Amino acid sequence: MKMSITERQPFLTKHFAKLIRENKLVHAYLLSGAEGTGKIELAKWVAKGIFCLNSQNGVPCLKCSECNRIENNNHPDVVTIMPDGLSIKVEQIRYLKSEFNKSGVESDRKVFIIQDAQKMSIGAANSLLKFLEEPSGNITAFLLTSEPQKLLPTIISRCQEVEMQQLTSGQLEQELISEGISEKNSHILANLAQSVVEAKKINDNENFNKILATVNNWYRKLLRKDLLSFVMIQSKIIGLIQNKEDQNLVLQVIILTVRDTVLERFGLTEEIVFKENIDFIQQNTVQIANSKLVNGLNLVVESNRKLASNISMQNMLETLTLNLFDCYFK
Repeated sequence: MKMSITERQPFLTKHFAKLIRENKLVHAYLLSGAEGTGKIELAKWVAKGIFCLNSQNGVPCLKCSECNRIENNNHPDVVTIMPDGLSIKVEQIRYLKSEFNKSGVESDRKVFIIQDAQKMSIGAANSLLKFLEEPSGNITAFLLTSEPQKLLPTIISRCQEVEMQQLTSGQLEQELISEGISEKNSHILANLAQSVVEAKKINDNENFNKILATVNNWYRKLLRKDLLSFVMIQSKIIGLIQNKEDQNLVLQVIILTVRDTVLERFGLTEEIVFKENIDFIQQNTVQIANSKLVNGLNLVVESNRKLASNISMQNMLETLTLNLFDCYFK
């Protein structure tokens, strides 16, 4: 089940409920955060809190006709615009400004939401700026963005900035499950990605499950002191890498796999990503000292940094395999 905005953003919903209750909302907010953190949901939640027929201390009931109309984009005093194609055009902002200048259809309040505000054309941004400089009427505007650095500084300065809290790995996992991704993959993806969009992109990679299986097989051979793990770099792993995103994915999966070994050793089994490996790790790392397991993880993390230095992926992974052998077994 998809998490509610109060579960995803408990601090911010409480904060805005207090502002609604005390009638202290400012005229414009910039909500910034990664995709999936709930920017549009929060903006709508605040709008519901303003118009709700049964609001309790600024918290909307989510059931009345006003809340339902806002949820379904049918409320005349809550106006949302989003990119028309690749950008938000000046004509859209002119329409928005004309709505700004009207009295509320059913009340003296109006709420405006601009999604993907960073996609405003220069003309659109300049057109909006005058309103932000000289707000009029009982209006609250929300500009939503995942890339605030792309907005004009003059627009940012006219808004109160609100940074969305990043989803925890547990919250992200639940979001992915609600999107229909398997529990197993959701758990893995929640440790690989920072947002729902990023996680879904990784999950859609046709080689994702092959990379998981192949890296797991590689590391199991390595822990058995099987030098076929070295051969696997060229024969199995490199063929799964088509671009830089794949390179990064392979390395991140290796980091999580090796990290699991350290987590198991120190009894942090709840944090282990590949839980099916717990018994195997216990059986095959008994003779490896704690310090060597930690040094092995450091080697993997360092290899990730080296990839940015134009070292070939194959050379880096082959060197890493040999270094892990030396680290664990010499």
